[in-house]
Amino acid sequence: MSKLITVQNEVVEVSDELYEFMESDRKRQAAEERSDRRHLSKSSFETVEVKQEYSSRKFKNQIFHRLDRQKLREAMQQLNDEERRLIEMYYWDEMIMQEIADVFGISKMAVSKRHQKILDKMRATVIGR
Repeated sequence: MSKLITVQNEVVEVSDELYEFMESDRKRQAAEERSDRRHLSKSSFETVEVKQEYSSRKFKNQIFHRLDRQKLREAMQQLNDEERRLIEMYYWDEMIMQEIADVFGISKMAVSKRHQKILDKMRATVIGR
């Protein structure tokens, strides 16, 4: 069985196991934020805003690592060599978009667009659309 969740204004189908993991993680983060607010209200320290790209990458990494490995393998097999290399550089080598752009000899924006298209392609394979 699977459940639908919304990730960055996009509906994604995930396994029950991943849904439960994400829900418990969401609850844990909410509790930490409440604790942080109480703690910070008593101190003179300033809060530091987390970069959106990092938090988005962290979330996407959690999804990819929790998805059914067989479906992920199938999705990776559907990619051509260049697409597979880009995904490996971003997720496994943890390179930033600019570093990948330098390797491919293209702009950071082009890497970002390719990355999104590859994720859409993989998502369609995993979900079976």
